[in-house]
Amino acid sequence: MRLPLLLLPLCCRLAFGSEPVLTAWIMSPSGSSGASRSQPEVHSVSVNEQYVTVHSAGLSVRYFGPLQSRPIPAAGLQSFEFRIPVHPRPESGRHTRVPADVLGVFVNGLPIYNQFESLSWNGANVWHYDAVAQRDNGTLTASGRARADLTHPSPPGLLDELALPASRHSPLIGFALDGYPVYGPWAYSEAGGGGELRRMRSSYRLRSQVQRRSWPGGIQLMPAQYGPDRTAEPPGTFAEDYEYVRGSGDLDEHNGRFAVTPEYPQGTYAYFLTTDAAGRLAFPYLIGPTFYGRVTPSGEQTWHTLACKRIHLAADLPRIEANRPVRLHLQAKDAAGDPIRAFEYVHERPIHLLIASADLADFDHIHPELSPSDSFEVTYTFRHGGRYRIWADYSLPGEAPHLEEFDVTVEGPGRPEQKLVASASFTQTAGPLMVSLTLPPRLSAGKDVPFTLKFTGSTEALEPYLGAWAHVIVVGSGWRSFAHAHPIDSPGLVHTHAPAGPPPEEVRILTSFPTQGMYKLWVQLQNAGQVLTIPFVLAVGPKVAASTKTVRPIPTGAYRIRISQHGYNPANVTIPANAPVTLAFTRESTPNCGAEVVFPALGLRKALPLGETVLIQLPAQTASEISFSCGMGMYRAMIVAR
Repeated sequence: MRLPLLLLPLCCRLAFGSEPVLTAWIMSPSGSSGASRSQPEVHSVSVNEQYVTVHSAGLSVRYFGPLQSRPIPAAGLQSFEFRIPVHPRPESGRHTRVPADVLGVFVNGLPIYNQFESLSWNGANVWHYDAVAQRDNGTLTASGRARADLTHPSPPGLLDELALPASRHSPLIGFALDGYPVYGPWAYSEAGGGGELRRMRSSYRLRSQVQRRSWPGGIQLMPAQYGPDRTAEPPGTFAEDYEYVRGSGDLDEHNGRFAVTPEYPQGTYAYFLTTDAAGRLAFPYLIGPTFYGRVTPSGEQTWHTLACKRIHLAADLPRIEANRPVRLHLQAKDAAGDPIRAFEYVHERPIHLLIASADLADFDHIHPELSPSDSFEVTYTFRHGGRYRIWADYSLPGEAPHLEEFDVTVEGPGRPEQKLVASASFTQTAGPLMVSLTLPPRLSAGKDVPFTLKFTGSTEALEPYLGAWAHVIVVGSGWRSFAHAHPIDSPGLVHTHAPAGPPPEEVRILTSFPTQGMYKLWVQLQNAGQVLTIPFVLAVGPKVAASTKTVRPIPTGAYRIRISQHGYNPANVTIPANAPVTLAFTRESTPNCGAEVVFPALGLRKALPLGETVLIQLPAQTASEISFSCGMGMYRAMIVAR
């Protein structure tokens, strides 16, 4: 069968050239000379030797089906420009991952959206919802299901009509950004054009995991990155529930194959709309996680390496100069050499960049965003010449949290070095707020230091900033230490912007200072959408001699767990079931958030002094899993009794 949309009057079709990529477009009634921004279908098509450029508002007179919907709706009228190669070429090397937003265009100018990367469980960017199935009650998609919150299930559309039994090859319905065509689900069983007409089957299938603790390909996640069990979210809820099994269907990992079609009698590689035996739309719907063809990035950028650690830091300028914007580029790669796109969102961002000058007079907290090249980029302007340090705070799937340091030299006029002098007052005004810092009478190195931030003035517009009521960054003079602390009163706001009730009058923070000396502390708050940064300078005295006490030896057979700024190591501890065990927690002396360990299911909470080992007797447990975390909920781990 043919899409009813394709039976529009010929005057609405673009007719020049013979290549399908030139003739397939359905034009607005005003024709190809240009249409009003609010017109449906394709507004204009232009051609050069390399590309067909298509413009549209992403609107159509007919409902195309659930795949036309953007995962996160956009406000206002949209404007789209699609560049489709006239002569697509297969990728000979590593295949390009599809973008996080738009993968191609339907022949009526509607974008082909990436339905699997915009929404994630808990906003953590680890388990990504299938947005199409999430909007469906199970009638139109294979993984949709009835839910109480689904009050407006998607109506059937033109794509759903394609899934009905057909007597002819499915029509061409769009083009991917690599230039290869996209067809409906019905094609010839033989790639050369012969054989019976049949539904093209995806080679993706649901994984057999009961608990979501790994990604496809065998990446074992950290306990903090585990997804919900299938009892809470059924199979097919997330894109990571699926795996590619070569040969299990008709299509390859890109969701396509070589085929002879009515528009390409000599044959072409093509993608296909995938459906199940009942005719419901099935994962991955149109295009797999990577393109088959070569995708040429627009405007290749040359990057100048600054440092290579777990994350690669580069800049778009060979020299970084004061008062000149520089584009910073950060990228991590997996074991296969592919860029990692899915950084875990901790405190609502994939990467936190903290920047401070050598004298700590300049400070910034910025957040790179994902770019089309699967790197994270941000533009920044250094205010003065001199030395700066950049701390990158991030978490990757299957890895402990990372905190890496990069030193850069900025050319240009500097300014006189500012000496650190202890603050004369610990109350400052920031906008409509007054912030008071309450400290212990004596600050000593080498131990946890509790302090309180009290808010007065107009606090009605105070709101969480990056998932917490306050962020506190502490840096020692000479960059000798770094700590990023959060309130201990309201743990759990790690990923999402979720206020826990009205603004508090005060919050409590716990941090530490590894050595004697001067430290600068920045308090960051958000008021009515504006980020406020309040600096204080602290003078920290020497370590206080420890009182004489009996140090209990670590028993033979005890399970040792280290705590550092990277969290718990190991983060997954297997113990024998039905036998008591001893856990030995050793907290490193460098600043970290592990001042307490909490076992919620056991009602157990234990203080872990800085630089000490604490023994915890765990009673016999039946075969089960027991989660534990630090008091702030930042560090999380798991005990598995078997």
